[in-house]
Formats: sequence, C-alpha cells, structure tokens
Amino acid sequence: MYFTKTSVVLSFGLMASQVAGHAAVIKAVGDAGGQGSAIGVDPNTPRDGTGRTPFQQDSTRFRGDAADVCGETLGGGDNNVEAGTAQVMQLNGGTLPQVNAGGMVMMTLHQVNGDGAGPYTAMIDATGTGTQWTPITVATNVDGNARGRNNANAKTDLPLNVAIPANQTCTGTVAGQSNVCMLRVQNPARAGPFGGCIPVQMAGAGAGTSAPAAAAPAAAAPVAGTAGTSAQGTAAAAGTVPAAQAPAAGVNSAAGATTAAGVNTGATTLTKRAPKKSKDGALVTDDAEEEETNPSGRRTSIGV
Repeated sequence: MYFTKTSVVLSFGLMASQVAGHAAVIKAVGDAGGQGSAIGVDPNTPRDGTGRTPFQQDSTRFRGDAADVCGETLGGGDNNVEAGTAQVMQLNGGTLPQVNAGGMVMMTLHQVNGDGAGPYTAMIDATGTGTQWTPITVATNVDGNARGRNNANAKTDLPLNVAIPANQTCTGTVAGQSNVCMLRVQNPARAGPFGGCIPVQMAGAGAGTSAPAAAAPAAAAPVAGTAGTSAQGTAAAAGTVPAAQAPAAGVNSAAGATTAAGVNTGATTLTKRAPKKSKDGALVTDDAEEEETNPSGRRTSIGV
C-alpha cells in the first residue's frame, strides 16, 4: 500500500483530534467539610463505558489554549475557572470543599479507560486562578505505570487524596467566593495529561458573606423607681454617676476599632450618662461627657 506524505499527516491529525480525556475527578471533599468536583464535570455522564461518546465527554485533558491553566473537555471546550467554579457550587448545594492548612482533600477519580491511571501529581494555586502552580503531596495515589496506564482499573472509581500544606493560604476570589485555592491533579499519559482542576475554600472563609458579628455589649440593669431610664438601661439613681458599660469580650470601644477576632466594629453609638445634680439640687447636662460605645459590626472577607 502506498501512502503519500499528505495522507500520513492527515491521518495523524485525525488521530490527535480524536484523543479525549480518560479520567475525571467526580467528587472532592475537604477535611473541614463541603464537597465539589473538578470543573467541567457533568454528573449526568454515564460511568459504565470507555468510549469517546458519551463516557469521555467531561474528562479533562491538559492540552490546547488552556493547557497551563485548567485544560479542556470534549463536551465543554476550555475549562473556564470562573464559570466552572460557579457550576461546581451549583451542583453541590452552593458550597466548595472546605480545607484547613495542614488538612486534606479526599477525591474520587473515575478512571474511564487504560490511560486514565496514575501515578498522579498534584499542585495548588493560592490565587484560585490556575496560573501560579506550586507542587504539593499526593497522600493516596492511583495505580499505574510510568505512562499512566492500567487497563485493569478502567471504568472504576478510585480514591485520590491530596495533602494541603501546613502553611497554605488561599487568597483567591472566584465565583463570588473568597479565600479560594485551585488544585490541579494530572497523570503522565502520553495522550494527556489527564486529570482535573478542583476549586477549594479555606475553612471559615464563608460563602462570600460577612464574618459573624461579635457579641453586642451587655446592657446595664435598670434601677427600680428611677425616672429617665434610657432604652439601653443606662440610667442610674438620682445623684449617682453610673460606671461605663463594659463592651462584650474582645470588642474595642474606640470608634471604628477592630476586635481581637479581626472584626471591624463599625459606626459609633452615643449613650448619655445619667444626669448630674448641682450643689443646689438642679439637674445639669454635659454633652461633652457623652460616652462612646460601639455595637458589634461586620467586615466582608476580601480576597486578593
């Protein structure tokens, strides 16, 4: 059989265009709770076959324009970090895997066919953008040879666990979420690499909302039979100057100050002291002696 140079080139081009992803991270759980998956994963994809359609449609391959970021899938094209993270949240009750520094991300890898096997390597981007990768440790890996092949595990769900460094920070703001990191796992397959990008969130960051408010200052108990008691219960018996109300634990009483927990106490409320009496018994008011106390306030977490 005679092959022209053109026919050989076209044949290899066709073969390359038919190469698809052969593994997908279909679930990820953080050591502090929450769950998600790799971006681009479609939970409606059947997991009981190995063919290109439909079994490989949501598997990520790190090739093409987004090879250095989060790769591509057959079904969705380039994996977009912002849109992909929003979809992961939508499919998982509005949450992402919650992690602690020094914690773990426990993943389920679905190996579609032979070259979706391990060993997998892992990296993390503290900015959540998929552009600044740092290698991290794989704690539980997937069996495979140096080329990422293991035919015995085709059509199988396998554990793949990654350790979060003890000094890890997550500074990204992605899909309305603050304190987001992006994980990336990939195998050494020649037709790949195959794997996925998994958005995670540092525990306690909240879902893009304000931090919980500090406890409000306790109101002083009103004195029975005393006229002029304020709504805050700060009035005292006639002729007595009450002590200043103590703020709740950890709250700085200066205007706009910050609590020990890092919560900004916000605007200032003025609470007047009880009236004084002059020597002849007349009531005297002194606006200059109004005492400042702060209610609890909030500060929205801000990512970089």
